[in-house]
Amino acid sequence: MKKRVLFVFLVLSLFMFSITACSASKTGTGAGTVTAVYLGVVDYGIVQADDKDSFRYRFSIEGDEVIYGVSNANDYEINNILAEGYVFDLTVKDDTVVDISIPEPYAVGTVQSVSPDIITVDGDNIKINSDTKIYEIICQAGGAKVEDASLETGRSVKVYGNPADFIYLTFVAEPYQAPVRGTAGNRTIKNFLATAMEPVGTALYVCGGNWNWQDAGSSKQATTIGLSQTWLDFFQSQDDTYSYMNENNFSESYYPHNGYIEYYYAGIDCSGYIGWTVYNVMNTENGKDGYVGVSTNMAMKLDQEYNYGTWTRDFTSSDFKAGDVFSMLGHIWICLGVCEDGSLMIVHSVPSDSKSGSIGGGVQLSGVGKSEDCKAYALAKEYMERYYPEWSDRYPAIFRNYSIYTSTANANSGKFSWNLDETGLLDPEGYTNMSAEEILRDLFGES
Repeated sequence: MKKRVLFVFLVLSLFMFSITACSASKTGTGAGTVTAVYLGVVDYGIVQADDKDSFRYRFSIEGDEVIYGVSNANDYEINNILAEGYVFDLTVKDDTVVDISIPEPYAVGTVQSVSPDIITVDGDNIKINSDTKIYEIICQAGGAKVEDASLETGRSVKVYGNPADFIYLTFVAEPYQAPVRGTAGNRTIKNFLATAMEPVGTALYVCGGNWNWQDAGSSKQATTIGLSQTWLDFFQSQDDTYSYMNENNFSESYYPHNGYIEYYYAGIDCSGYIGWTVYNVMNTENGKDGYVGVSTNMAMKLDQEYNYGTWTRDFTSSDFKAGDVFSMLGHIWICLGVCEDGSLMIVHSVPSDSKSGSIGGGVQLSGVGKSEDCKAYALAKEYMERYYPEWSDRYPAIFRNYSIYTSTANANSGKFSWNLDETGLLDPEGYTNMSAEEILRDLFGES
């Protein structure tokens, strides 16, 4: 592909901020705008969420680490845009970031050739000179790093300006198109399930993922139409050693220790996943009120708060239909369909062991039944391996026991079923009367 600039910029614009010009100023006093790489909060793994108003933040500006405060105006609006290892334009006043925007890279891709005055990136010739600054961004749990670097063919880069002002050697994800995709605002059972399938096999589990920075509701990613580029970047940059939590070293963990959610943008937890799915079915625009909430209560809220259907604690296995949403203690999942043997094909975001033994996981198909011999588990393995090979190279399909995954031991647990009319979701394709096998074949366009 000759140039991926438009693709990357359009997805980055999910953050909904206008572009501002950059300047060479690095001072934190007075007012000025600087181009910076966000590195993370100072003392990550030690700071407490309750102290977030006094946090300090690390940025790399022209290769030097600078520490600023960040304005908490408009309900932590700036915090909800910052993402480690990404480039931002900062407006700084009195040692505090008071505004932020996302600069548009001139080129994004792989370095094909380098000469003293020209760099070629995916077919684009970009001028360089003695003023061009070259750095490498190293993303890692506990905080990103920026180091001086030199240009090499075969490396992926983001280039700002032509002639280039800044060149960052950094990971660049390959464009991705999900095997099954939904249509924003199409309120049907089929589209609900198709939308739920979009992040399957390409979004990792992050506790607090898709919650906002202040841990009070939906992140910007959760109220955005389509897959977030930050999810794709994170998944493609990791491998089967990814672990969502490191209890031995908080400063090298993606888990929100001490209640502070630093990596909300990188992946999706179970409630963040359901919230994003419902949002994409109910809306056609970014930035409206979101649906992310406590997983144990979410199925009940779809009935009692939104009046989209019926929530019940009185059910049997034969009562499940395609599109049902189930809240259990600490988890929530979607029923994709019921198999002939009564086992349930479900889709959810859940931690699971990789083939190398690391606990990572994320959005995936799973089987729920009485034993691993159930049809739903076999289908989960078959479809994950067939359509999501990169995921399946890392993670085997998982089975969950029916009695555990349909437990109503918690008073707020239960099964939600959509109203099959304009107040909920229509079902013109008759998905609620289809088996899981029939639904999978239809979703994936199999004859």
